[in-house]
Amino acid sequence: MEDEIDLQLKQLALEAQQHPAGSQERQIALTKLIDQIYRHNRLTRPHIGDDSLLHLYEDIYSEARLKIVEHICQNIDIYDSKKPVMAWVNHFFNFRFQDVRDRYTNQIRPRMNQTRIKILSIDNLEGFNLEQEEWELYQDKASMSQIVEDAEMLRKLIEDDPDNIFRNTTVRGRPDITWQVIALARLDDEKWENISQRFDKNISTLQSFFDRNLRKFSDYIRNKLQ
Repeated sequence: MEDEIDLQLKQLALEAQQHPAGSQERQIALTKLIDQIYRHNRLTRPHIGDDSLLHLYEDIYSEARLKIVEHICQNIDIYDSKKPVMAWVNHFFNFRFQDVRDRYTNQIRPRMNQTRIKILSIDNLEGFNLEQEEWELYQDKASMSQIVEDAEMLRKLIEDDPDNIFRNTTVRGRPDITWQVIALARLDDEKWENISQRFDKNISTLQSFFDRNLRKFSDYIRNKLQ
């Protein structure tokens, strides 16, 4: 059963339909209709369906509200007065919300995937030195936000180097080439060829130095990140 607000909204929608598109009278009726929808908080709150976007919910919701206003103004003539206005509005609002959410997902997920790739680009430290099967299980269970958080923790540990073990581990005769420098370069997805050219050192020497010490540090890294 429609309440008083529903009846007011229907009256405004029908009033807008009675005036030609683009007319001042229609615009006034539409403005009043939208104002009443907002004032009485009649828009639904759709489930976002992706925990990695929870912190962006209000941004997505606000943009979807703007899009539903546009939809109402452009499509008021197809509103069927046999149905409550908000049943019609919320039906399409859910679609607009999903459209905005999907756009945010498409913008953010590649960056998250890139972050995950950068975790894996520290050779043999896949998923913090997990075996491949364990990494796949981790990848299935972990949310994208958790993967990003893990990547940030790993980078912070290597940068801060609280026990000075990463910066004090150097290539023999080259104190400027530290394990810390190489690890951060690999986290930034820098190719071995570029690292080799930067330090004027052959790739096999750098890779051997990095891998050997990575195995030595793996337990330390896992313990620090637990």
